[in-house]
Amino acid sequence: MAHNVSHDEELMGILNDVHNHCFRQGRQLNPNSMLYTTIKAANDEGYLNNAVLDNTYSATLASADLSAATLTENGEQKLQALIKASEA
Repeated sequence: MAHNVSHDEELMGILNDVHNHCFRQGRQLNPNSMLYTTIKAANDEGYLNNAVLDNTYSATLASADLSAATLTENGEQKLQALIKASEA
C-alpha cells in the first residue's frame, strides 16, 4: 500500500540520498510529481550543488540528475534539522 509522505519527509529523503551519493544516473519524472517538485525546491533553496534539472524535456516529462550533486552547507544544516525534527 502506498504511503503518503510529507514534504519534509520527502526533502529529508532526497537530502540524505544526495549526502550518501545514492543517485547513480538521471531520471525522467513527471514535472508535477512530489519528487520532482521537492528536488526543484531543494535546488532553489540552495541546498544542492551540481543538481541538473530540466523541465523543458517535454510537456509531460522533466529530467533530474543528482548523480554529481552534493549538499551545500545550508543543505547539510537542513538535513540535520529535519533528522532532529523527525526524532522528536
